[in-house]
Amino acid sequence: MKKIISVLIFVLTFTLTACSSVTTEKRPDDFSFSLVWGVYGISYYNSESCSLVKTTDATNPEDYVSTMRLSSEDLDEIYAKISELDMDSYPEKYDPFDSMMSSPSQTIILTCGDKKIVCENICLGYGSNNKKGQKFLDTVKFIIDKVTATEEWQSFPEYEFFYD
Repeated sequence: MKKIISVLIFVLTFTLTACSSVTTEKRPDDFSFSLVWGVYGISYYNSESCSLVKTTDATNPEDYVSTMRLSSEDLDEIYAKISELDMDSYPEKYDPFDSMMSSPSQTIILTCGDKKIVCENICLGYGSNNKKGQKFLDTVKFIIDKVTATEEWQSFPEYEFFYD
């Protein structure tokens, strides 16, 4: 019986220690970020100005512009993802696909504070063949999913132009 209790205490201690490595730091009040993404970088969100742009490639681009404030919970989750990413470990100009190309290409620009990661004319998609690139793409995709799930995004008209 003592052996079982010892094992349970060990497992519980290990589990709590493992969980504590996840970022639990509170989001600073002045946290903000911006993200440019999509084919040629046509979509944009800035959490500080609450600017939301579905596409800049339209006959009437003003139809695809709005303001949107993410919930406190969404901002907390995004802050945790960006913190786990460790943006300082990435160069300012970065290609998560190691020079693999596609046509059309996409542009991703993630900015948080004074750190910016610029990925211009990179391969379309969110699957990298290296761990660091995948972590970056997972973080970007997480943010995109939060933004595009909002009521404001859903109320935009359908894209006018599609890319193959």
